[in-house]
Amino acid sequence: MMAKDLPPRENTLFKRILKCYENKQYKSGLKHARQILSNSKFQEHGETLAMMGLTLNCLGRKEEAYDNVKRGLRNNLRSHVCWHVFGLLQRSDKKYEEAIKCYRNALKWDKDNLQILRDLSLLQIQTRDLDGYKMTRHQLLMLRANQRAGWVGYAIALHTLGEYENALNVLQTFRKTQEGKPADYEFSELLLYEASIMVEAGKFKEALTHIYSHRDSILDIQSWLEMAGDLHARLGEHEDSAEVFEELYHRNPENATYIESYVRAHGHYNDEDSLQLCQKLQKLHPRAEAPFNYALKLSTGSTFRTLVDGYLQRQLRKGVPPLFNILKHLFQDKNKLETIKELMHGYYTSLEEHKKFTPESEDEEFPTSYLHVMIFLAQLYDYERDTTKALYYIDRAMQHTPTYIDPYMVKSKIYKHAGDMTEAVHWVDEARTMDLADRYLNCKAAKYMLRAGMIDKAEEACALFTREGQPAVDNLNEMQCMWFLTESARIYFKNQDWANVLQKCHEVEKHFVDIVEDQFDFHPYSMRKMTLRAYIGLLRLEDSIRGHQFFNKAADYAIRTYLHLYDKPLSDSNGLGNGEIDEMTEKEKKKLESKKKRAAKKKQQQKNEANVNNNAANKDKKQQPDGEVVPPPIVGIELVKTEAPLDDAMKFLDPLRALSPQCPNTHKLAFQVFYRQGKLLLMIQSVKRALKTNARTPEISLHMTQLQQYVKTKGTSSGIIAEIVETEMGELLPQKDIREWLNVRESLTGTNLKNFFMLRCAHAHLTPESTADQLQSVLNFPLSGSTLESCEYVLDHLNSGMLNPSPEDIASFSSSCHALFPLATAFRPSKPEEESVPR
Repeated sequence: MMAKDLPPRENTLFKRILKCYENKQYKSGLKHARQILSNSKFQEHGETLAMMGLTLNCLGRKEEAYDNVKRGLRNNLRSHVCWHVFGLLQRSDKKYEEAIKCYRNALKWDKDNLQILRDLSLLQIQTRDLDGYKMTRHQLLMLRANQRAGWVGYAIALHTLGEYENALNVLQTFRKTQEGKPADYEFSELLLYEASIMVEAGKFKEALTHIYSHRDSILDIQSWLEMAGDLHARLGEHEDSAEVFEELYHRNPENATYIESYVRAHGHYNDEDSLQLCQKLQKLHPRAEAPFNYALKLSTGSTFRTLVDGYLQRQLRKGVPPLFNILKHLFQDKNKLETIKELMHGYYTSLEEHKKFTPESEDEEFPTSYLHVMIFLAQLYDYERDTTKALYYIDRAMQHTPTYIDPYMVKSKIYKHAGDMTEAVHWVDEARTMDLADRYLNCKAAKYMLRAGMIDKAEEACALFTREGQPAVDNLNEMQCMWFLTESARIYFKNQDWANVLQKCHEVEKHFVDIVEDQFDFHPYSMRKMTLRAYIGLLRLEDSIRGHQFFNKAADYAIRTYLHLYDKPLSDSNGLGNGEIDEMTEKEKKKLESKKKRAAKKKQQQKNEANVNNNAANKDKKQQPDGEVVPPPIVGIELVKTEAPLDDAMKFLDPLRALSPQCPNTHKLAFQVFYRQGKLLLMIQSVKRALKTNARTPEISLHMTQLQQYVKTKGTSSGIIAEIVETEMGELLPQKDIREWLNVRESLTGTNLKNFFMLRCAHAHLTPESTADQLQSVLNFPLSGSTLESCEYVLDHLNSGMLNPSPEDIASFSSSCHALFPLATAFRPSKPEEESVPR
């Protein structure tokens, strides 16, 4: 940046402003800017005003900054400096599209300015304007063909657009300029990156030739071996592939992927031959666990019994805590499960009577072996949901060694699986208090407390590991602790506290926005450090980041909340829908008043804490680097006042449809939103995708019925849309009769409680006068064999009003479930004197 229209003295001061800005000496830069502007001849100097605004922005004085920059721009619209500065200001506010416009205007007056072109390219890759990024990187290459970053940046631009041939040509042309130079890590990464592009382009033979011809120059030996082994396998060169993966196995004998690839490379798809290969690998590294675990997966019958017998004794003797989780994948085979159970009972009896794993053993075992056998048996019966036996063995383990933490954790998990979260919290909290310095135990206890509805208690537990002098929730949010937010949203949703549900869900969404924003600094870094393969992986990860389970959970609660707000718009500050208060009993109204008082008290306490820290917060806001001011906090009570809940729901639904199409819940939520919006084609699309993803999803029955009734009653106008609807509905309902379709579906899925319930809801939707009969069918359904999760699912829907049950009907269903799951708190009959667990 230069100010050509300033005399020497002022020009020197202007250069000092630039230097102060680069060195983050903002106050000094502001002083120099004021010196120039104090001269009456230059008080409206555009570029100085722009730089003054940029400096003020870095000091947190954003309004003054914008005023000065806009004023400078008005005084000099042809200055690339003013436009560039305005772009930097917009970029600091995350207004990337506006910043790109400013940079393009700057380039009109200085088309070859390298700094502006670099800044423009960063914004283009950040916003995934890949065509624009390609053009900008090409221009940078033409201006500085002797710089490596120009070649690499242009190759990445071509690669991201899928122009593999052109990207390879660029990299090969650049490599010719590097001949004769000693190999270093950066050149090694460039070679591997070039090979990865060849693999993506399907040029396996060329990629293999490439990495072998540059073997001496590639310093990352492990990556070279992994790529070579994979390419040999793709080309059918199994002997060479096996040789490479054997070398990799020697480097890391605990890597299961190397073992599996080694076995596959030998072409042995027979389990017996594959087992012999595993045993060969075991002899090479006798202490390695991975080949032994793979052998357990392949073996059957007496061979499996012999192998697992030795393995179990060895692991129980060492006291390996995750032994059950290591072997859990074997339990899908019922024969293997019974074999392990039989062996464990043999150990239990023999250790109790002889203190040995078998009566024939020579040496006695340590008492810890007996302890771990009991813990394993408890976990085994918990896996089979035999709660009585699981509690018997875990109680014996706790009596054996009362100071050992693991039995307490297992007992809490048993109660969780039995549906008694209150008792689960008790035992996990016992484990937590035995070692208050263990962060894992603390997090586990807090999670269980949230599941039990004890929000305040969970916050107190988390406060042991959060910053002092700051509310635990605020610090957890600052640390992007998303499991805490999603679990909080879950219990708030259960309590119908819609404001807090939306607040937590939007906080999770904000964290994902921050994660996407954080990639900005890696664009120049990765090209400078030549971490190109990792950089491409980062770009692809960021593009699919909202497919993560944390976002899926938050989106689920947010969308369902917005659907509720659409169906029952809020009528008052209680956050309840029209008519909900009138439907309450006197007891429920008193509980609501008590809840409001507790919430008001907590709000006042938080307000007092906020006032105490207000000055410090304001000070921190002013000290944010580069003018980045902390955004205002998300306020749930404002979110529930939305006038367009379905539009807000779409903000969460769109990422789910794009990035989680394999999840049945995505299409269930999509149908519910589109059904309320009246978007028929999208409703059909959602049902078709749901059937393709998982045809046994319970809600499909109701959604198909709603769709058929919508087409029948509201129909479509004549034309192409009507033709499409007729064709698609013909594919979905070949019988042309929804009742016949429901009957066929019931014959396939009707033995499952959740599917049976939704089928009854579908019939009730078709014939409202049959609702009472459909409800009676649900109440008479034989529950034996149903899971706890299925019973809770039906109870939740009955409580929400589906099939119009009376309190007596709900109590009857709960009583039947209680007989099947006596420990589950969801089905326990309520007592008049009992109140809900205080939060």
